[in-house]
Amino acid sequence: MKRTVRVLAAWLAAAAVSAIALPAAPAGAQAPRPITLTEALTLAAQHNHGLRVAAFEVAAARAAVNQAEAFRSGLLTLNAAYTRVNDRPPTTIVIPPGTIPGVVTPITITIPPASPNLYSVGLTYQLPLYSGGRNEAQIALARANLLGAEAALERTKQQLVLDVKQAYYQVLLAQAGLEVAGRTAAEAEENLRVARARVAAGASPRFDEIQAEVNLANARVGQIRSRNAVALALQGLNGLMAQPLDAQWAPREVMTIVPLRTELAALVRRALEARPELGEQQARIAAAAAAVDVARAGLRPVVAFQAAPAYGNTSGASLTGGGPAAFSWSATLSATLVLFDGHLTAERIREAEARVEQLRAAEAQLRQAIEADVRRAVLNHQAAAEELAGADKTVELAQEGLRIANVRFAAGVSTNLEVVQAQAALSQAQANRIQALFHLNVARAQLERAVGGAVE
Repeated sequence: MKRTVRVLAAWLAAAAVSAIALPAAPAGAQAPRPITLTEALTLAAQHNHGLRVAAFEVAAARAAVNQAEAFRSGLLTLNAAYTRVNDRPPTTIVIPPGTIPGVVTPITITIPPASPNLYSVGLTYQLPLYSGGRNEAQIALARANLLGAEAALERTKQQLVLDVKQAYYQVLLAQAGLEVAGRTAAEAEENLRVARARVAAGASPRFDEIQAEVNLANARVGQIRSRNAVALALQGLNGLMAQPLDAQWAPREVMTIVPLRTELAALVRRALEARPELGEQQARIAAAAAAVDVARAGLRPVVAFQAAPAYGNTSGASLTGGGPAAFSWSATLSATLVLFDGHLTAERIREAEARVEQLRAAEAQLRQAIEADVRRAVLNHQAAAEELAGADKTVELAQEGLRIANVRFAAGVSTNLEVVQAQAALSQAQANRIQALFHLNVARAQLERAVGGAVE
């Protein structure tokens, strides 16, 4: 039995030593740079890839508006052409003798060949006078798409703010967890020192020392996990800021406790006014309404004017080549009306109107979802505040419990198991408090996202 205890003790001691050897930072690793939440948000706004994608979408939508409006200026085109045809022999006309009174000899007339070089230069100006409302509807459609892109950009910004805040708080949470793990390990080391001293003095059994070694080994494992959690949290923050994923940061802020003073009704009302998702949905409805007008334009006539001055030698050209160069012009006023298209236009109108009603129903659904988001965020904030208050009290009780357990163990009136249990209870209480503080700050960030801005 004693041999088994010695083997177990040796194994646990080896485990403790291996656990104590925490992974050190690689040689030459950069020192963590201080960073505030505002600085993190600024870096994300400047470099985040998703935000850049949304910004380029706005630029593309603005260019589409300019394209749709370009028809109002008409279209001026320059047409130039040059053609080389094969060389032709001259044409000879012979007038027989006697054909002309008094002329007794044949008359030969030689007509030189036409020029083999054919050319023309012309300008054409086209101006739509009436498009049945199609062009105007296309402009309205492009402008609605631009408003939608701008609202989507704002939505992306607000979501990025929430994501960065959560990632920043996650780093704070992980670092706080690492600090708790460090204090737990230090308390375990002190407990092991006391246990060894008591075993050496014959006041405690060897089992107390083994138990203290196991407790220290577990504490060291907790440190390893906490350090890995910090690395993962930093990687997530770097991804949002579009920084090197191994960049090291030292957050300069701490998670705070800020009470919520604004009433729920005011928060809901503000969310329904400020959320960019609603602006985005309303832009979709406007675009769909413009699509209805585009479809209805198929039932109306299209009137256009065209003027085309030209200069060249092709207008009077014969089969043998080009004629003399000359100036010409033309002016055309045209009107086109579709009389029958197999009900194609009517079905397009019906489809476009159905899309409008579908989007309006989706808007009502979105409004309900936004209100639910605000209510959920408020409830989460209230629950986190209550959770934090309870966690504060639990930490106080756990600290007092560990103090009493240490005194009792040092006095020899309890076993080391009582100290280990008290240390575990305190570590859990501290972890719960950090988690509750994290939940409170995240809940406030989520509430600000749900409302569409900062709240008091």
